[in-house]
Amino acid sequence: MVPVGSCGKAHGIRGEVAVFTQLPEVFRPGAEVQIDGGGVLTVLSARPHKDHLIVAFDQILDRTAAEALRNMKLSAVTSALPELDSDEFWVSDLVGLQVQDRDGSQLGIVAEVITDAPQDRIVVDTGHGRIEVPFVPELVPEVWDTHIVVDPPDGLFES
Repeated sequence: MVPVGSCGKAHGIRGEVAVFTQLPEVFRPGAEVQIDGGGVLTVLSARPHKDHLIVAFDQILDRTAAEALRNMKLSAVTSALPELDSDEFWVSDLVGLQVQDRDGSQLGIVAEVITDAPQDRIVVDTGHGRIEVPFVPELVPEVWDTHIVVDPPDGLFES
């Protein structure tokens, strides 16, 4: 399962929900998403609204049920997601990877990926603190299944 969004407040009285996502193509009619706790919801419809989607789910029939979804995370099976380009990655695939420099020295583990403006960043837990590294090819030239190679500016990882 891969995180695909989160629920906001109820919209209207018919059970629609504000959904915040960077993957609107996942929310097509008939698609299934899993909510916190393991329940599965089936998308009836979705439409853009301001900076989010308004989504109707088959199992959510009124405002009270929609409001109960507030702040819940939504996930989908990987096969339901769009194909990625060779230079794109799912956040869930990056978290937990070892981080090393070009010489192979261990720098830490990816603890988090921040995906807001102005650019994505990986948060490296060094064991002595956390360091944010912009997720750009100049600083993160290689991503492997088991580790990430970073080329940090001098002093970034010195304590």
